[in-house]
Amino acid sequence: MLCDLSPKFVLVSKTFTTIIVLVCFAVCSLNFGVFASEQTDAKNDWGKAGPPPQIARPAAPPASTRSSIELRDPIDIPPVPLNSSVTLTPIAPTDLPTLKGANGPLPPIRLEASYIEPTTLRDVLSVALNKSLPIKISQAEMQAKRFRVLEAIGILLPSMAMGYDRNQVWTGGVGPATAVSGSFYNVIYMPVFNGGQDAFRFLRNLHESKAAKYVSSATTNDVLLDVFNKYQDLLLQHALLQVRVKAVEVSNTQVRQNEDRKAAGEGTIFEVLQSQTRLAQDQQLLLKQQVAFRKAALKLAVAINVSPAVNLLPRETILSETQLMDPKLTIADLLTLAIDSRPELKQYEQLRLAARRRIQESLGTLYPNSKFFLATNTQSKGDSNSSGIIIPAGNALSGGLISTGSGGGGTAFSAGFILNWLLPGFGVSALGDSLAFREDARKTTLKANELFLQILEEVRASYIDVLSTKEEIDVSHRAVISAREEFRVADERVRFGVGTNLERLEAQRDYFEALSRQAETIVNYRKAQAQLLRAVGSISIASLTEDKRPLRIR
Repeated sequence: MLCDLSPKFVLVSKTFTTIIVLVCFAVCSLNFGVFASEQTDAKNDWGKAGPPPQIARPAAPPASTRSSIELRDPIDIPPVPLNSSVTLTPIAPTDLPTLKGANGPLPPIRLEASYIEPTTLRDVLSVALNKSLPIKISQAEMQAKRFRVLEAIGILLPSMAMGYDRNQVWTGGVGPATAVSGSFYNVIYMPVFNGGQDAFRFLRNLHESKAAKYVSSATTNDVLLDVFNKYQDLLLQHALLQVRVKAVEVSNTQVRQNEDRKAAGEGTIFEVLQSQTRLAQDQQLLLKQQVAFRKAALKLAVAINVSPAVNLLPRETILSETQLMDPKLTIADLLTLAIDSRPELKQYEQLRLAARRRIQESLGTLYPNSKFFLATNTQSKGDSNSSGIIIPAGNALSGGLISTGSGGGGTAFSAGFILNWLLPGFGVSALGDSLAFREDARKTTLKANELFLQILEEVRASYIDVLSTKEEIDVSHRAVISAREEFRVADERVRFGVGTNLERLEAQRDYFEALSRQAETIVNYRKAQAQLLRAVGSISIASLTEDKRPLRIR
């Protein structure tokens, strides 16, 4: 009988054990689901509104098992403004590391510079207009072209030749001169027709002078954009310097907290070493950022042609969005504005006209030329020879003068008309020059078309950059808010013993990287707007500095 019941007993025991295991598994699953649901609801409540719920502080161990120590206050995390902006506060020199030079430690911030000069965007742009070397070079070229126009005007005016000669003639060997003559002559030329060479040369120089003026305008636009970008880089480096200073302060606080926790028996030497490593990394980044700030100031000083010994410091206290363009402007409006305003297009239009005048000027050598002249010849008193009549010879003043006829002494007058037709090389060289200049004119037209396409591309690309960087500002602002909350929660978790030091270090890194990216996106948005102003040819000191009057289509 016992042998018959043994299998049944084993079967019942296995069934009972299986049921107990299933019941335990169901109870654990239910508890886990409730816990997960509570965590999800808590996270959703955090994201909706209001501060996150306070984490319950675990019961402290008995005093006999730990040292007498109070938890430090939470890390002072700077608040995030409601709008997308970065506040730039003064930096204390004691917060910055020092570099050792040949004569001792260098002063913080200005380093090797002799002094610090606070400045604004309008100040540096005004200085650049007055002192920038590229602008001065382009203005000198423009003045040279203007003087070429004056030269061409002088060729159209009458020409004059004056001279005095004295001749002595000896006959019959050595002795006193048998004939002594002296005369003063004056010849005035009045050009009548020169194949159009002089007139077309004047028009060509006039068009080239206008083209040089537009080149100077384009250079001014380039300098304004370059100085604006360098000033924005200086602002960015200043903001990043403050971020790095705050990162070092937070790392110092974490080192002290972990050392106190270790002394109280709640922390480990590993957490202290982690915090000290993070502090050393932040100090290294702070040192590099201080150098980057000085280099940005140095580049700006060179761009506006001031002494590199000055360390320029921006006066702006808030790095925020700056609206330089009317948001209602469409891409069609911007393209129309660029076609009407870009000085490069006007420059190539004048160069095209100058090339056409060059062709006409070269063909002028195939035509005859003529001029009127008026000459006087005054014989000195007591001369034995009678005065002659002076007429010009050749095609120009270099052709010389011919004395013809005779008179009874005194002054002789002569006037006349000269017609010459010279064909060097039977006109083949002049024809070759005209054909070559025609190809140059065609090349100028093709370059103008190429520039036109480049401007269209530049306007469209700049417009896209403005739209994308504006969206990036909103995204970076949300990232700063979430990263700050992540850092706060991670710090509380460590303080209350439910988190790890590594989590807090990662949250700290995420927060300061988010701050840096926010400053970069704001500066990139400003640069993109300035680039669009440059692309449409409307960049100026007023358009770059007046936030209340953005660019509009009039």
